[in-house]
Amino acid sequence: KLWTTCGREFGADFKKRAVITRALYGNKAAGADFRNHLRDCMEHLGFLSCLGDGDVWCRPAIKTNGDGYWEYILLYTDDCLVISEFGEDILRKELKPYFKLKEESIGHPTIYLGGKVSKVVLPNGVEAWAFSASQYVQEAVAKVEALLKKQNMKLCNKAILPLVNDYRPEIDQSRELDDEGVTYYQSWIGVLRWIVELGRIDIGYEVSVLSRYLAQPRTGHLVQALHMFKYLEIHNQNELALDP
Repeated sequence: KLWTTCGREFGADFKKRAVITRALYGNKAAGADFRNHLRDCMEHLGFLSCLGDGDVWCRPAIKTNGDGYWEYILLYTDDCLVISEFGEDILRKELKPYFKLKEESIGHPTIYLGGKVSKVVLPNGVEAWAFSASQYVQEAVAKVEALLKKQNMKLCNKAILPLVNDYRPEIDQSRELDDEGVTYYQSWIGVLRWIVELGRIDIGYEVSVLSRYLAQPRTGHLVQALHMFKYLEIHNQNELALDP
């Protein structure tokens, strides 16, 4: 059981011990308790947690044509994405009894974890889902430009490649960033890493290289990170199609 000592706001019960009978948001164990509750519900529905990612749940199923396949549910805090021939039924009939779902959120996905989701037709005529970071990139670039503008600076005019050609971060001898600059650098590298997660694998290597210098970045490293945002602004129509 969890208990607390009542404060003055409890009036006559001041300094008395009170047992917490209902989960409180922000409690140290709240995250673990919710995760355990989620696990129990998913296992009750017949889903198993994937070994590669504990927030991806799967179970064997049969399509209407008799073919066997796997149904997937991707969970991230309060976001839920179902991959199944009967996705809406799973949400309404199986998950809704355990979790409160917003009616307007039930349907084909358009945004998931900051990424744009849409249906596309592949060159072979097959219909598939595609994932794009374009909207997230636009918002990230706008924030970078706004911050630079306050310092009377702006992004470079041209960026053909994610990093300046022939740039080698390991031999960069520019001035080391101060504490504020380090925080600034770490923040933008975090944004770039999430953009990679959203499908921009074309900058995956370059972001990985710059990530090596999070502890002690130099001015040149920061300049290259900002250069990468210009590259993303120019090349922002990429999307990752998932061939079924």
